[in-house]
Order: sequence, then structure tokens, then C-alpha cells
Amino acid sequence: MRASDLNIDRIYINKITREADYKMSVNHFHYYYEIFYVEQGSCRFFIGGSLFDLKRGDFLVIPPREVHYNRYLTQCTRINLYFRREDLETAPASYTGPEGALSVPLLVHFPGSCRSVIEELFSAMLREDKVDDPISGRVLRLQLGQFFLYADRYGTRRRVSSPISSDADQTILHITEYIGAHYGEPLTLGSLARIAGLSPSYFSRRFKIVTGMRTMEYINYIRLQKASQELLSTDHTITEVAMHSGFSDSNYFKDSFRRTYGLSPRAYRKNRFTDSHILEISRAGEKASGKADLPTSPLPPQDVK
Repeated sequence: MRASDLNIDRIYINKITREADYKMSVNHFHYYYEIFYVEQGSCRFFIGGSLFDLKRGDFLVIPPREVHYNRYLTQCTRINLYFRREDLETAPASYTGPEGALSVPLLVHFPGSCRSVIEELFSAMLREDKVDDPISGRVLRLQLGQFFLYADRYGTRRRVSSPISSDADQTILHITEYIGAHYGEPLTLGSLARIAGLSPSYFSRRFKIVTGMRTMEYINYIRLQKASQELLSTDHTITEVAMHSGFSDSNYFKDSFRRTYGLSPRAYRKNRFTDSHILEISRAGEKASGKADLPTSPLPPQDVK
């Protein structure tokens, strides 16, 4: 198995069918890109504070570090592509450039007239993945570039979330927007439930169903995400960053940051760490101690979705 919960050593692809009652065991994020393509059926993703409904011929681009959670709406056959930035050498600039489409969650639809071409390419990639020799990595990179060229030629992009028929789900989305705008303020489950106009118990259950996270877990994730951006873009002290991000205790902030990113806030800032730097540290730690310093989700990504 080439894909772990946080990193990969080359392009990885798999295909699996899930029943409508399958429950993704945990939301997660990783330091590599993912493409989630629906060959049959439909599912709903929560990512980037939005819900995306995927159906036959849709694929979702999942950038690094984006926590995501999936619910199956029907029996669904999906194909997952996992890849790193360095695997995109033959992909078009419309996806890889500074304003490229890979920087944010993105839904792309392939019409029925071209799906056979796309799925034949996926079949070729699945066969190549099983070869796993010194040449297969290069072949897969060329095939990944071909996929993105097809996406440019045939695909229709959409960055907006799906129309949500459920009032409860729409309310939860409004709350995630509120959290994103007010993360630096005191936030509690009770206060958010009051804003949503729901009882705390129902709000808590619905929030978990939609996002895959408990309310305070999601708040903590958003605060750490904002803190990591502030660390790299300002000269504010660690305590100031903690306070601006909504942490009333700087020691708790430091502990939470290290658990999530595997590094102290000071080390993260000092070295201007990129995801690739973090992974280098992770691999060095694995070689030295037999385990990684980075947090891990309970199951590898291809098993939890």
C-alpha cells in the first residue's frame, strides 16, 4: 500500500464501490492532492465550508490540508487519484499556475459524450499502478497530465456549493461560515446552537452528520488553519497569534499546533515550512524512530472514504 494517511511516495490510484449505508469512519486531511471521480452513483462532500453533490461524471479536486468528509447518497463506484505537486510536470498551467484550479476545492463535470475516454484513461492508470516498476511512476505522471488536459478540453468547472434541499444542512453551512468569520471570538456549542435556532443536542448531532467533526473539533481546526497562515505572514508573537486565532491559552495552542502539524509554531515559522518540508521531517523521523512525528488518522484514505 503506497498511500499512508498523510503522505505518498508517488501517484496512487484505486477504484472501489460503496453502498449507500457506508459511513466514512472519520474526516481527515493529508499533505497531497486528491481527485475523487464518480463513475456510478452519487455522494455528498463537505469541504472548505461547502457541500458538493457529486454524480456520474463528476470529479472533485481536494487540495492538501483541506479537511473533507463524504456521505454516500446511493451505491457509488468511485476512482481516487492521489498525487503530489511534483507529479504535475505535464499538467496544463490552468491547473498548476499561481491562479490554477488546484488551490481550492473544485468540482468538474465530464459530459456523457466524453466519459468513455476518461474512464479508459483511468483503466490504463489502474493497470499501470499494478506494474510498480522504475518506469511506472513516469508513465503515471504522463497519464495524470493527460487527465488534466482532458479536464481542460471536456470538463465544466464549478467552485460553488450544491443547492441544499435540507434546511438543517443549510443551517449548518451558515454556522461553518460564521465560525470562519468569528474564529477569534469565544465560541461554544451552546452559543452556536442558539444562533442556529436549534437545541444543543440536535445541533451537535446534525453538525457531525454534515461535517464529520464534532463542533469544537471543527472550531479548533479552523483556528489552527488561520494561525498557521498568520505565523507565515506576520511577525506577531506566538502568544499574539494564539489570541488572534481564538486560543485563550498559548500553551494549549502550542500543544494543539504540534499535534496537528508535527511542529511547534516557532519551528514552523522559523523555517517557513512547506508541506514538502514537513513530509521530509516526517520521513526522517520514521527512519530514525520507526514512526512518524505527524498525526495520523486511524485508517488510510482509500479505506475511510
